[in-house]
Amino acid sequence: MRCCHLKRQARCVVVLIAAAVLVTSAAGVPRAAARVASDTGAEAKKKPTDPGPLLAVVSLARQRISLYGRGGLIAQSPVSTGMPGHRTPAGVFSVIQKSKFHRSNIYWNAPMPYMQRITWSGVTLHAGPVPGYPASHGCIRLPPPFAVRLYGMSKIGTRIVIVPGDAAVLGAEPLELPAPRLSPALPDASATGENARSELVTRANLAPGAEASAKAPPAPTPMLNPVERAKLMRDLAATNATAKSKVAKKAVEISAGKAAAASSAAAALRASESALNLARGRRSAAAKAVERASATMTAQADHGLAVADLRLAEAEKANEEARALEAAEAATAVAAAKVASDAEQASREATAALKAAERGIEPISILVSKKTGRLYVRQSWAPIYEAAITFKDPAQSLGTQVYLAVASEASGESMRWLSLSLPAARQAERRGAKPLAAAEPVVAHAQSSQASRETTTSVLDRFQLSDEAKSFIAERLWIGASLIVTDEGISNETNTYTDFIVLTR
Repeated sequence: MRCCHLKRQARCVVVLIAAAVLVTSAAGVPRAAARVASDTGAEAKKKPTDPGPLLAVVSLARQRISLYGRGGLIAQSPVSTGMPGHRTPAGVFSVIQKSKFHRSNIYWNAPMPYMQRITWSGVTLHAGPVPGYPASHGCIRLPPPFAVRLYGMSKIGTRIVIVPGDAAVLGAEPLELPAPRLSPALPDASATGENARSELVTRANLAPGAEASAKAPPAPTPMLNPVERAKLMRDLAATNATAKSKVAKKAVEISAGKAAAASSAAAALRASESALNLARGRRSAAAKAVERASATMTAQADHGLAVADLRLAEAEKANEEARALEAAEAATAVAAAKVASDAEQASREATAALKAAERGIEPISILVSKKTGRLYVRQSWAPIYEAAITFKDPAQSLGTQVYLAVASEASGESMRWLSLSLPAARQAERRGAKPLAAAEPVVAHAQSSQASRETTTSVLDRFQLSDEAKSFIAERLWIGASLIVTDEGISNETNTYTDFIVLTR
């Protein structure tokens, strides 16, 4: 019995220990889950830092791509560019199309995942084999992980510069480059429509506390940078376009109603003319009946004629009224149609202004070409300004210099720029110089950096913009804007669906 009692006690102890373990485990699971959830939440809160506008530089000699942002070098990766007979062009490009699942329409439907197009003639960046030497048909192959990363970082319009040898991306002195112009918050009424501007002013006056602050000194007018102003202009243009669209819709509805009324009046006039012709016919018949009537039937014929005369007079009066009503309704319908036509035209113009205002938010691109002696400005792939420009020492080569505005400084009154210098390769080739091959050594980074700094700085003194051109640029210049100064002209690859494309080799 004692043995059985001891066994029962042992079983109870085992049960209690097991229960304690289960309780401890059950208590630990929520704590562990909470820790995991907390860690997951912390990871979710971590967002990648925005590098700002990107500048991608592809070195054909080094078979390497380097990405730069406002903080400098972001990442590098090996690439594989065009093999002999299918060379990759050197020059200044930008991303003009993106597609995760693209296939070549030139080379046997070959897959080109994470494709980013830089020319419509077929040059792209995409994931593919990177053997360590040029092996493509002209495209720039990227290792798949880097292709995915670059695809996520880039945007339509991201600058891609392809250099034969190597090039250093440096900062540029902002004092030597164009600067943005800050402007008052309220734009001119003529730019966006008086109704839209009035609505903005009314909205500001009706803001909470506006009445209380009416006696206080007026606050200084806020100053907007070009993009903030462009967004305000877009909002005002959207308000104006919506209002004009409503007016046009109402005018069209009114015009349709007036047209229906005019149509009804015209139908009534036609009916009255038929009734008048019928009354005239009956009156003529009654008159003939009087002429043919015998002595005993004269009174009856005269009565019939009198009734016919009465009916004819009524029909003539009704016809006159119907004719007057038809004329009035037709004139009203014509006027309403004119109002509707004008309202629809105003709506179309407001819609076009809205589209232009939406394009105005995009960064501008500036090209100074010594070959053509002109300044060009494009925005959202469309030319918006062009002017002649004079160069100092025109016989001296400029090469090709690229500048990208990556950040604002001094409360938006100046920009921080990246700069890149490409040598005048075409001129060297024309003089018989041997172009840099992939196997040849490139200039040391420190030396190339110093040369680039001197070139990208000194070249800005080689031309002078007119006051008009400076003003036009300053009103639109902001982060993401680019400036290209080059010996070359605009490539024929440049069209309404690209930014500036400049070929340097």
